[in-house]
Order: sequence, then structure tokens, then C-alpha cells
Amino acid sequence: MTPAVDLYEALKALLEQVPDDMATTSLELARALGDRHAAPTVTGMLGEEELAQHAQKVVDDPHLGATIFNDFTTDEPLRKLREIQKRVAKKIVTEDSFGELELYAGADASYRGSDATAACVVVDGDLDVRETSFESARVRFPYIPGYLMFREAPVIVGAAEKTSGFDVLIVNGHGVAHPRGCGLASCVGLKLDMPTIGVAGRRLVGDLGPEKDGWTPIISEEKEVSTRISRKGRSSIFVSTGHRISLETSIDIVRKMTLEGRLPEPLRLAHQEARRRSRGNTR
Repeated sequence: MTPAVDLYEALKALLEQVPDDMATTSLELARALGDRHAAPTVTGMLGEEELAQHAQKVVDDPHLGATIFNDFTTDEPLRKLREIQKRVAKKIVTEDSFGELELYAGADASYRGSDATAACVVVDGDLDVRETSFESARVRFPYIPGYLMFREAPVIVGAAEKTSGFDVLIVNGHGVAHPRGCGLASCVGLKLDMPTIGVAGRRLVGDLGPEKDGWTPIISEEKEVSTRISRKGRSSIFVSTGHRISLETSIDIVRKMTLEGRLPEPLRLAHQEARRRSRGNTR
């Protein structure tokens, strides 16, 4: 479901195709990777040390006299990943499919360079912490909007699988409220075959509906795919179904689990623990 993709090696292979007497652009490289919208990410990657020797082959302005190369031989890895997302989206269950909920978990990842650390924190109904687990991995896939599952799902799943168990998992990412209907929370839910809820800080798809008592439905293709929850003095969050749970139940759980902060407590704790561990503080 989440194939290991080394986007740095893919980009390096493209750069090596550019003739010495020609140049290319971040946009052409992004197109060759399979998604022109990834151009800002490509620009960022070119600033990293391992690709620095190829950076001189890329120009910001194609009108400055350079002959632009775009005849790349490529298998367009990003296009292939989009096709995977579309196929996987058909397997998502958006209705409640579970028994009694007793243990609630949150999972998030933090980064130090290319090193990712994920934490999964399990709490009971009183929000007392029962268990915390971690997973670390080297990630060779930078952040690109819409492709977070390929960057983060393996390490999130790894942390979740190290726990003794839980009944529902809240993930820092979108579920079905995604351009291809399958975000990080849905991917993790399908991999674990567990109910998952997506909680994200910004909207990827849809239009805002009429506000209802602090929450606003997000409508995409005439369906309510997400809800914006706003609290005074806090940034909004967007809640969506991940897998095996309805949007209505997802909203109820997030509201029930949220104290004074912005995030539901299991996710807030996971975010905090992932940051602490990634910075080398294991106390």
C-alpha cells in the first residue's frame, strides 16, 4: 500500500540526464516526477547537500538564455503513487465498524532532517495514559501536499503496532478529506485494519458549508467529507473519517478527547512525545 519510494534518488537520476550544455527547471523536473505541483518541493530538495552538485543544472528563469531540457526518461513515480491512492480509496469504510470503545490512541511523527520518529500514545476514557510506543526510520520522501501517506505511514504504523492495543486511533493527517480520497489516516487505518480518525491543521479539499455551533462542514462533490472545528483563541482543526468509523462519531470522539488545547488529548500527547524523542530526550 505504501511502497518505499526514494524521491531523492529519483530526482538525482533525472538531473543526471540533463546534458552539460543545457539546463532545466524545477517545474520540468516536477513534471518528470509525475506532478507539476511538486515544483516547490523539488526546489527545496535541490538546496540539500546530496543534490548540491547538480543544482547548477537548474535555472529559476527559463528565459535567461539557457536551453531548457525536458526530454526525460522517467516512470513518473508521483503519478504511480496517485494511482495507488485512488485504488486504495475504494477499500475505505466510512461507517462505524467496531465494538465498545475503551482505549483511544493518538499518533504523530516528528523529524530531524530525514530521520523520523513517531509516537503512539494510548489513553483510557478518563484520558489517563496507559502506554506510549515509538518507531524511528530514515525517510527519503519529502513533504508534498497530498502525498503524506508515503512519507509518514510506515513509521506511524510501526509505532502503533508496538502498543498492546487500542480501539480507535487519531492520526495527525487527513482521512477521506483528500484530493484522491485517501489520506494518511485512511492509509494507516487500512494497514492496521483499525478505526482511525484524521485530524489536520488545514483543508485540502472541499468548500465550507454553513457554520453550526462552532463547527463547519466541508463539502466536496456534494458530500460532507470533513468538519472544521473552531475554538476561541485556538487555530481550527479539520476532522475526517480515516477508516471504519463515521464522520459523526469521529467528531464526537475528537470533541470528547479535547481539553483546553487545540488537539484531542491522545494526539496532543503523541505530538509532544514524538518531538521529545526526535530531539534526543528519552527521559
